[in-house]
Amino acid sequence: MIRFAQRTVGGASEPRDRAKKLFYAVRDGIVYDPRTPFFLPEHYRASEVLKRGRGYCVPKACLLAAAGRAVGIPSRLGLADIRNHGASGQIVEMMGCNIFTFHGYTEFHL
Repeated sequence: MIRFAQRTVGGASEPRDRAKKLFYAVRDGIVYDPRTPFFLPEHYRASEVLKRGRGYCVPKACLLAAAGRAVGIPSRLGLADIRNHGASGQIVEMMGCNIFTFHGYTEFHL
């Protein structure tokens, strides 16, 4: 996971540039999959999320926070309830609403 973070930021020295590179790498390189397992602690471990290459918002946010820390950016996981107006009909039907509880996100201290 540390190698992933270091390779991703490359020669970027500014924290904002590093954060952007990490954000896009996790957003675009790890498939969003709300059906991935979530019941064991290792399902949230950054190295496991990276190995699986998929996860929903919380595991992806865990990976992003860990990657930020690996390149010297103070980072933490945040959780919030959000209304997702862009959720697919299939997801809304599965969940029974378009409110995503405990949506995961990452905060970088820049």
